[in-house]
Amino acid sequence: MNDRLDQLELENALLRAIIDELGEGIYAIDENETVILFNLAMEQAENLDRRDVIGRKETEVYNELDGGAFNRTFAKKILKTKKAITQSYFGWDMPGGKRMDSIINMYPFFYKGKLAGIYMIGLSLDYLNKQIDNFRKQQNKVLSYAPGHRYKHGLRYSLDDIITQDSDMKESINLARKFATYDSPIMIIGATGTGKELFAQGIHCAGVNPKGPFVPVNCAAIPESLLESILFGTVKGAFTGAVDMPGLFEQAENGTIFLDEINSMPVSLQAKLLRVIQEKKVRRVGSREERDTNCRIVSASSLDPFAIRDAQNSIRSDLFFRIAVITIKLPPLKERPGDILLLANHFIERFNTKHNTFVRGLAPDAKGNFGKYSWPGNVRELESIVESAMNFVSKNDDTLQMIHIPSYYRERLQQLRSLRSSRSSVNISIGNNLTLREKLKNTERQLILEALDNNNWNITRAAKNLGIRRQNLHHKINEFDLSKPAKL
Repeated sequence: MNDRLDQLELENALLRAIIDELGEGIYAIDENETVILFNLAMEQAENLDRRDVIGRKETEVYNELDGGAFNRTFAKKILKTKKAITQSYFGWDMPGGKRMDSIINMYPFFYKGKLAGIYMIGLSLDYLNKQIDNFRKQQNKVLSYAPGHRYKHGLRYSLDDIITQDSDMKESINLARKFATYDSPIMIIGATGTGKELFAQGIHCAGVNPKGPFVPVNCAAIPESLLESILFGTVKGAFTGAVDMPGLFEQAENGTIFLDEINSMPVSLQAKLLRVIQEKKVRRVGSREERDTNCRIVSASSLDPFAIRDAQNSIRSDLFFRIAVITIKLPPLKERPGDILLLANHFIERFNTKHNTFVRGLAPDAKGNFGKYSWPGNVRELESIVESAMNFVSKNDDTLQMIHIPSYYRERLQQLRSLRSSRSSVNISIGNNLTLREKLKNTERQLILEALDNNNWNITRAAKNLGIRRQNLHHKINEFDLSKPAKL
């Protein structure tokens, strides 16, 4: 007998635990209209404690809220007709002014041929809308991972593939996920190798049209003379050899066009792009007709548009404010020190599978060099170095060591690490005995060195990053007696 009671108590506790996990509000009354069941969703929706509800008459619980309207609409009718009431709307005002709008389903419960109670399953419209939104997001995610879909459209990544423990990077991912379901243009700003196209693909996969095409175009890699016809298409006879051909905007219909390095787009073409964004129409080169276009525009720039001083690498202000309705900035790897070893281990695992090796991670010497290196090439450089080193790992090696890294990369890691360390010691040695002018000169020298190191001593790029003219940077290099390291 006791075993049977224990079993019943176990089943009862299990059923109540399951009912509490449901998002729908569930409660029940007996034939005398006394509340005998009140689940967690009901507590949260109505801000009531079940201990204050169970055992009381339904009218006692709700009279103050609606004057008994709920009881008369549902319980009284069911007790009289013994028939269920389903998909019925009911709304009421909660204490504090909150409005509750719900779809009510109420059923009679019969036991041994007699009406023994009534139970209700209520679905608030707020909860229903959240469920629909979650379902749509999950559906988009499933569609984006559908066999063949991602590779069919040149997609390899989703936002879930981004590996980071950095708070700023996580914030960028959250922004991308949040705004992916909107149709406003998004601009991604980040240095080369930080993952701009990864983000662009992730935004497409998390958007409202994940099954649509994803069309990437590198504005810096296409000659100016061809870029307009590639973007907008051509008609036969527009120029010698021209044929009827849809442009990339038309090919991206109901999908996403990704304009990488948009700051390299010729200014004359930017005006035409501005019209496409404003009017949502494209005109093929040589055509008199305009065609409707419907695609999401995601752009990217390796240079901060507000910091660009070179007219050849600038974005028109009117275009910028159209394509950068939402901006997402990606921090460089040197500002994400916690991600360096995390990503290195990720790449090691990937190449373990490819090379059939069993490397568990970085050896201490490699960890030290990786952690102190500034990574001017960002994640792309890290992946390249790990891939290169994994080709030199033998079947018996269980860690990735500095000796596995080819000499060119190894010397670069160690030398730039020593440069960085030496500059740090210079900073520490600056004391209060120096004048303001001397301190400013030391700071200027350090900033110039960092810009040169981060750009592999490319004078033009370093000058752009510093916001000064190339000739001025040459003058500063001579003034501070700076020289390029022997091996980089």
